[in-house]
Amino acid sequence: MARNKEKQKNELNRLYLLKSNPPKPKRPHLSQIHTVDELRRWLPIIEQEIHMTLAQTTSVRYTDEKVESMYKQISELENEHKNFRRKIGQLEFGSNVNILVKTIPVEKQIDFYSKKSTNQTESLDDFFNKKPDLPLLSMNEYEPMSLKFRKKRKKEQREEIIEQDGLIFQLPEETLLYLFKNFSTEELILVAGVCQLFRRIAYDDTLWKTIDLSTKSYSNQVLVKFFRRFNRPCTEILKISGAPNVKKLKNNLIKLSPYTEQLSYFVRTSYPNLRYLYISKYDFRDNPIACKNITYLPTNLQGLYLTKCEMLMTSIQGTADFLKIPQCTLKNSTTNFSLQQLEIFSFEQSSCLGLVSVRYLPDLCPNLVELNLNGCFRITRTRTFTDTLLSFHKTIRRLYLKETQVDDDTIHCICRKLKLLNILDIRLCKYVTKNIVENLLTLKQLKQLLADDLIQNDYENKKLK
Repeated sequence: MARNKEKQKNELNRLYLLKSNPPKPKRPHLSQIHTVDELRRWLPIIEQEIHMTLAQTTSVRYTDEKVESMYKQISELENEHKNFRRKIGQLEFGSNVNILVKTIPVEKQIDFYSKKSTNQTESLDDFFNKKPDLPLLSMNEYEPMSLKFRKKRKKEQREEIIEQDGLIFQLPEETLLYLFKNFSTEELILVAGVCQLFRRIAYDDTLWKTIDLSTKSYSNQVLVKFFRRFNRPCTEILKISGAPNVKKLKNNLIKLSPYTEQLSYFVRTSYPNLRYLYISKYDFRDNPIACKNITYLPTNLQGLYLTKCEMLMTSIQGTADFLKIPQCTLKNSTTNFSLQQLEIFSFEQSSCLGLVSVRYLPDLCPNLVELNLNGCFRITRTRTFTDTLLSFHKTIRRLYLKETQVDDDTIHCICRKLKLLNILDIRLCKYVTKNIVENLLTLKQLKQLLADDLIQNDYENKKLK
């Protein structure tokens, strides 16, 4: 009897709760809703469901299979939210205008749950606003898309448009091309994934004359994938920066990434018309697969910038030298290598460059217009270095010697022979004194002098007299 009475009370409780909290109406299908107001009424409800489901995924009481099904449900709710917003845009702007809907703007944060795998908090904004990995610029876990996924993605691209400014597709292609010129290489790849129109404009040859990948360090594997995917005969300027090894050497020095033969091969083959090559933070020495000679680099360059690089030099590692062209062509190197067209050669902050290596420059690139040795502290005041500079007396216009160990005699020889200099940098040269100011005044074509304050002020005062 007591058990039956308990069941009756529970039934009464259910009836009372059912009357006090009437069931919520089921959300109708999108095809059954035809007004903007009704569509907007359902948006907060979908957002609330996403928020609650996301909060449940961070709980430790659910199995991995259950959490995976929750994320699948979140993805379905997100797509439903996008479809609702897309239909709102079509009702407001017209059915002929496509609309790209963005992720759900939710202001609330989930700060009272801990993630199951990592004890970090994550808001709904963080969950949906995670930046996607760049195509072929993601990390090494990159996997090619299947044919089915690519077809599905192309179908989505044809249907997508921008909600806030859906009229952007009515702009002339010339205007969009002008706007895209302000984007970096990584941003162009992201823009190309919006729709077919953006893809066609983002891959225009005029936007790929310069490829700058130096703002972020990528591994060699990622760069090789990029070069194979985005090979452009129109590219004239390429900038890359090596990803430093996490392991540190002695004295807390970070080991640089090797510039491998594979990387060099794809640079040469993917960009046959390359004119300016910027290589930063690479090691050409220690690794067995590294390029130990300059002949592995592209030929017919007009500008070569080796910034903060480590190279094999005669004065340090033995007889082999990075700048010395071998008599026999090395395996996988550039055949008929020539730098006759090279006008700009920069070794900035590449401290390995020594006096013995410098003597190969006149034969390697006899038509230099600019030579940058800033930060090469192994360059000292010797006759070998002076003779090397004087061999460029017919061509050189810009000379950078910051932080080198040249002295007044070296500057005197420069002023006596290199009369075509426009720019001269002698900052932080501790052996250069203000006694060379009179010699500097003999450089009639000198437009810019970069020197320490004492020398600079004395030069400016005497020049005005």
